[in-house]
Amino acid sequence: MTSLPFNQLHYQTHSQTFSANSQAQCLLGLAAQGKEGELIELLGQEQWQHLKYAATSGQAVFVALDKQPNCIWLGQRDNDTIVWIISPQPNLQRQIEQWQHEARLASVGQVMAGICHEINQPLNAMRLRLYGLQQLATLGPVSDLHNHLQELDNQIERCASTLVNMRQLVGHQPISHHQFDLADSIQQIYKLLASQLHQQGIELVLRAPLPKSLLFGQAQRFEQVLINLINNARDAILEQADQGQISLTLTHTDNTYQLQVIDNGPGIPDALQEKIFSPYFTNKQHQGTGLGLALCRDFVEELGGKLTLTSNPEQTCFTIALPQNNGTT
Repeated sequence: MTSLPFNQLHYQTHSQTFSANSQAQCLLGLAAQGKEGELIELLGQEQWQHLKYAATSGQAVFVALDKQPNCIWLGQRDNDTIVWIISPQPNLQRQIEQWQHEARLASVGQVMAGICHEINQPLNAMRLRLYGLQQLATLGPVSDLHNHLQELDNQIERCASTLVNMRQLVGHQPISHHQFDLADSIQQIYKLLASQLHQQGIELVLRAPLPKSLLFGQAQRFEQVLINLINNARDAILEQADQGQISLTLTHTDNTYQLQVIDNGPGIPDALQEKIFSPYFTNKQHQGTGLGLALCRDFVEELGGKLTLTSNPEQTCFTIALPQNNGTT
């Protein structure tokens, strides 16, 4: 069995057998393979049945054993296979933070082209303006020098703002809570991704106008959710065609901000829609950890909101609903 970076246990219900990777073997004192009876002996009949039942809904269960460390078992069932990710309780929060950090890095890696384009544009503008100033200076004093310098400063600020946003996405340091404007965050992500998506044949459409939408929380979390949803939409479109469209629409009704991310990809089959937010589930053939949408849902819930999905064979829509009174004044 391939070694994975988690304590992982697979159980086959039809044969009532299990397999454990090397980390799970060391943690639980199990062999690489065995029969259900060994798990019942380790956990007890009642707790074993509870774990199997909880896995059908993707629930995490705290397990306390005499000879092994206390652990959290997070299970996911797919037909006759149950997969548990097992984390020692003292390390659980650190493990979750590591997974979240890895998800941020994955998001950043996918938007690097957009970042480079966003910085390259003001750099080219500054280069042209400086060249123009040099030519004007050969003819004598530049009468509107202040305006030229102000525009150069604006372009420098644009670069600095992009780099700050990049550092916040990459950073492993705690992310602060503050009041932020959803519209500003959406605009920023649009600037980072639109050029890259255009190069891939996908049009990113920002439905205007964007209402001023103040929330209290972690702006970086919201921006990571938006990046992930856009990238998922892109992947879905590219699986079936070489062009498509993703639209972003922000509305404000009944004290609720609602952002819809809509793509014209192939849609998500009904059978998969119930699993799409489950940890470690992915329907991508050659990429994906299965953590992205699970973390998106968790981050939206941290803001007091809800992330939902509607899909048909011609369109998929992820909706982020956030309460206006989540802590702002």
